[in-house]
Amino acid sequence: MFLFLRVPLAWLNLTHDRRRLIIRVLGVAFAVFLMFAELGFYNAVLDAAGRLIEQFNGQIFIVSKAQYALAIKAQPFTTRRLAQAREVPGVHAAYAVYLEYTLSSFWKDNGAGPSHLPHSLPVRVIAFDLDQPVLNIPEVQAQCNLLKVPYHVLLDEKSKEHYGEDKPQIKRELAQHFIYSAGTFRLGTDFASDGNIILSDWTYAQLFPNELAPADTLHLADVGVVCIDEQSVDVETVCQALRAVLDPDVDVYTKKQLIERERDYWLKTTPIGYIFWIGMIMGFIVGVVICYQIISTDVAENLSEYATLKAIGYADRYLNGVVLREALWLAFLGFMPGLGLSWLLYRLVDFLVGLPMILQYKSTLFVLLVTLLMCVISGLIALRKVQTADPAEVFA
Repeated sequence: MFLFLRVPLAWLNLTHDRRRLIIRVLGVAFAVFLMFAELGFYNAVLDAAGRLIEQFNGQIFIVSKAQYALAIKAQPFTTRRLAQAREVPGVHAAYAVYLEYTLSSFWKDNGAGPSHLPHSLPVRVIAFDLDQPVLNIPEVQAQCNLLKVPYHVLLDEKSKEHYGEDKPQIKRELAQHFIYSAGTFRLGTDFASDGNIILSDWTYAQLFPNELAPADTLHLADVGVVCIDEQSVDVETVCQALRAVLDPDVDVYTKKQLIERERDYWLKTTPIGYIFWIGMIMGFIVGVVICYQIISTDVAENLSEYATLKAIGYADRYLNGVVLREALWLAFLGFMPGLGLSWLLYRLVDFLVGLPMILQYKSTLFVLLVTLLMCVISGLIALRKVQTADPAEVFA
């Protein structure tokens, strides 16, 4: 094999000085860590964008045409559209969901934490009819009866720490009303909200009445969740039927389409996606520079040895192979500690921030290939010194 020869000259060049080997491996590991970190945050944007949608108990979604992202509060649509949807063949049920992204200036933690939070920390409020199976979150389904008590809510355990304790029976203040924690659930934050609250549609109407028509608050929904019988009807067929029946003030999406729309919003409309890809590219460039410095220094220190090999008849092809094998060994040795450090970072971010940082198989393979490419490019650049090594000059 290319890496394993009878005389492993490349391996011996790397390992003859253990202290220097550790420094070199850590240098490559740092570049690997940077790439994993940027790619992890990029994937977290994608996963967080669809996390709430994944928990809805439906295959089709109805949203206002004016609402181009769930995180952006727009003009809601009338629940008459849901009544129309229920008449479409194949539709089993259609549920109304109410969303509110209220700034944390409306959130007070009485006695359990800070009494007033900065305006830049939004809370996502999720409300629905408790008699309808809207969410597939087990903790929510088990505690729905508790939410039927007015002004009782469920708090997300994965909300950020500055929202205070999430224990049951804690008194809070939201939108200038006292509320009470009935229990907790687990969902997680995203780039639009630092915390989540689930409450009944009645409590929602008291806390966030529609300014133009308070009496019609519950007749104006933010999301319509449509449940169909997948065994007897095709999802896309029902979508087409809904689009034909419903008025043009709403859009109809499958679950996959709505998740893709949310991801496109965060990656293309906001600078978040571009920032992470720029960070990924910068990590690659840093890695190329680090690897080049390592390999170039090693070649310079052993230039007389390379010249000797040339003098006794070894061709440039063999010497080039030594340098490239050294680059590949460096890539593999640096990748493993970089992977371990990245795994620790992912766990830490998930625990502290609540973002879904998952070390995916495809991402791991991608970073490994990029690391190999990074080191090979560095080795190719460093080949010039080996190719120009002249025995006559070295031993003159």
